[in-house]
Amino acid sequence: MDRSGRVTRRQLLGGAGKAAAIGVAATAAGWVEIGNPLAASAAGTASSGEVGSVADGQSAYEYVGEVDQDGDSLVYYGYYTVMVGLGKQSLFSGAPFDETTSRFTYFGRAQLVGRQARNNVFVIDAVGTLQTYFHPNVGADFDHPATFHAGTAIAADDVKFHDVLSSTAPNFGVPNVTAFLERTHAPTFQLGGHSHRFGHVGMKARSTASGLGQKLDPKPKGHLTLAGQAFITG
Repeated sequence: MDRSGRVTRRQLLGGAGKAAAIGVAATAAGWVEIGNPLAASAAGTASSGEVGSVADGQSAYEYVGEVDQDGDSLVYYGYYTVMVGLGKQSLFSGAPFDETTSRFTYFGRAQLVGRQARNNVFVIDAVGTLQTYFHPNVGADFDHPATFHAGTAIAADDVKFHDVLSSTAPNFGVPNVTAFLERTHAPTFQLGGHSHRFGHVGMKARSTASGLGQKLDPKPKGHLTLAGQAFITG
């Protein structure tokens, strides 16, 4: 319930589903922030240059987010937990290190182009776009998705999604999402007295994510909580 006494969208997802979703996201986010040696070594803001881009098959950036499905339409939003070249104190304004203090968020939309089902396995393909935002004033809120596209747009990608979701219980499932991204916009931005750029135009990446999905009604209307990472592929 929010400060006005209204029940929020997140609370409507249900106690068991909410607890499981938060557990999955917290576990994945914890592994992301502690287990990435490049992130651990990034003690502060890098000098001027490109961030979120690294070769040799290493993770370039990592994130936690949510997806809302309404029929064939998808809306996805979240924040970055790791970005190679920037330390945690640059990614966040302070503790707690979550969406409320994140300086780098993303928001995007996609349309389903394919759907297959066999037993309790569902395969979904979609195409869309993704925008990354830098907003030093922070304050995103998962109960209000529009807060994730505040600030200055610092990157845009064309995206193709492939999701294999395994149903584990009535109205619940485990998604395994692969996204193929190509950077179409990457202007410079200022942080800590330095000029940076999140990747570069033409950069290609492959992102993988998993978490928990919940079907909210037969339309279908659903909700996913995800955490994942991206690797530069070209």
